[in-house]
Amino acid sequence: MATIRGGAGRRTLKHKLTIDTAVTNTMVTDVTGGSGAIYALEVVTGGGAVFLRFYDSQTPVAGTTVPTMTFMAPASSTFSAVMPEGIPFTNSISYCATKHDSNPSENTAPDATCTIYLTTT
Repeated sequence: MATIRGGAGRRTLKHKLTIDTAVTNTMVTDVTGGSGAIYALEVVTGGGAVFLRFYDSQTPVAGTTVPTMTFMAPASSTFSAVMPEGIPFTNSISYCATKHDSNPSENTAPDATCTIYLTTT
């Protein structure tokens, strides 16, 4: 996994940008280090459609924990979503990608990894 986090430095910024260039069905946990909100998301997919699942938990279990929300990004495309008011997560923001979204126990890896750009607080 190649994850880059930004937002710290010389200036104080309210939002953080997380870039993950290898999203699969392996859970990425506690992106925000506690509570936060998602303000924008961009997903770049390769060979197949990807269902990006978000969890309000520091330690969710892929295939067991029910996602808070799921976005579908079509194959070989870029999907973007902006949430101006933010979607709040009380505990933490965690995520993973799956090939299908038939039910919460689905945890099949997507056909190819995808890249996400996630703007959070």
